[in-house]
Amino acid sequence: MLSQEQQEALAQLQAITNADDLDNQRAILESVGWDVQKAVHAIFDGSSAPISSNQAGPSRPTTRTFERMELDDSSQGATPRSGPSTYDHHSGPVVARTGLNLFSIITWPVTITFQLFTGIVNFVFRILRIPLPRFLLSWRNLPGTASSRAIGRPASKPLRGGNPKDVVDRWVRELEDETGAMCVSRAAAAVDEGSSFGSKEKEGRGKLLPDFWIGSYESALKAAKEDVKVLCAILVSEEHDDVPDFKRNVLTDPDLVRVLTDNQFIVWGGDVRDSESYQTALKLGATTYPFVAFVSLHPRAGSAGRSSALTTSPQLSIISRHEGSPETNTSASNLYSHIVNTLLPRVTPFLTRIRNEKRLRQQERELREEQDRAFREAERKDRERMEKRIEEERRKKQDEERKRLEIDQKLKKVENRKNWRRWAKRNLIPPEPSKSSGGSIRIGVRLPNGTRLLRMFEPSTQVETLYTFVDISFLSQKGEDDPSIGDQVDQPPASYQHEFEFELVTSYPRKEIPLVKGQTIGDVAELKGGANLAIEMKANRRSLSEDGSGSGGNQTESEESEDGE
Repeated sequence: MLSQEQQEALAQLQAITNADDLDNQRAILESVGWDVQKAVHAIFDGSSAPISSNQAGPSRPTTRTFERMELDDSSQGATPRSGPSTYDHHSGPVVARTGLNLFSIITWPVTITFQLFTGIVNFVFRILRIPLPRFLLSWRNLPGTASSRAIGRPASKPLRGGNPKDVVDRWVRELEDETGAMCVSRAAAAVDEGSSFGSKEKEGRGKLLPDFWIGSYESALKAAKEDVKVLCAILVSEEHDDVPDFKRNVLTDPDLVRVLTDNQFIVWGGDVRDSESYQTALKLGATTYPFVAFVSLHPRAGSAGRSSALTTSPQLSIISRHEGSPETNTSASNLYSHIVNTLLPRVTPFLTRIRNEKRLRQQERELREEQDRAFREAERKDRERMEKRIEEERRKKQDEERKRLEIDQKLKKVENRKNWRRWAKRNLIPPEPSKSSGGSIRIGVRLPNGTRLLRMFEPSTQVETLYTFVDISFLSQKGEDDPSIGDQVDQPPASYQHEFEFELVTSYPRKEIPLVKGQTIGDVAELKGGANLAIEMKANRRSLSEDGSGSGGNQTESEESEDGE
């Protein structure tokens, strides 16, 4: 009874060889310790009989085991394989012979001359973007050259390494130089820039190559899985004679390039002499070159039905492989027919369902993100409204507090003015001299309410006392001198500086009586012989001045409105 791993190895070997003799394949796997790679090597090396693991012979280095992708070519026919076009990945190391011999000494001048000639021609052809002639591509096969000595000699490890991205980019550029073609995207850019190739493309003489994925094979697989696309992997080996024809005639075929481009295939390629391509060949089980494989997402084995295929996570599988001569198996017409008639009808429905499901998930994710954005925006607006309302309430409280303080200060000022007037009436106004006393001056003052004050003053009385007499007259007008209003004031209010809010002017001609400290009534010419005066409120005069009108004479308002009482 075979284990699960042994059954998978037997199925994998059968898928690679397309053979029906399971007993013989089982015997081969048992002889190599169930190593599929060694079994493939034994079969395609020409020996179909079981190989004993203890067979005498030189020891070979241990071959690194690479994980193979699942092969799903159930809908494909048996792929014929040509014996001569095989590439052995598991052969032992072959050391190239170095040094001089008689033949190399004789052919050395011819070889050097030919290499120089081909180098110059190759440079010119690259500048003009003209495909290289076939005989120049095979110059390394001439006897005595280093390339001819290396042909057909497999290596135990890749001959070239480096960054996979740089390696693939170098291979694509060499492919463009060798075929005289240009990748689709570069050709489109060249047409936009009006280059010489763009002119040739417009005239129909330019060749196009598919856009190759510049990166590792694993990155191409990842892109095919994430973008739900088909991956076309192309492997070549310069040691096979069919490869130049494959490059020049198949990869530049207009129909093949168009179907790969229109269906958005991810095309990846490389030479097995490079490390990345060598490892890819082991993963894909490539033994004959040129080699073309199509990889796509596929339902896992055992998942039946549409619902099961969608709920079960799909996996990347090798849908089909094509290898061998570009005249038959890997011809442009064969590949085009396979893509149009077999590959796309098989994978498109499943990939479309996956894309729709992915698009639906993306739409749901975008909807959730939009809802989250709307929620955050609403939350932000609510927060701003709340902050604005709090700020308005705070500002309102500040305004109310400011107004309250202003009112309190105004009321306090009014109260202090009243108390000062009460105090001044009893302490600053001297007794009125009698009319019979000589030298006294009679002064009359008309108040804003029309009342007229008459009083006798000594010439030595200061003008400030006259102003104080007029100012305290407001108490009598408002009844504030009544003892019932409050206690009599014995001292002026603390920290209060009284200011007169009016000016005294003569009636006719109008002339202001300025308030000068220490000046007496007898010193003022307008007052020394007696006078009739009027009151002008400073606030009214300022308002009239701001309005652009003249002074209002004695047309003043009562202080009652000024005091807010």
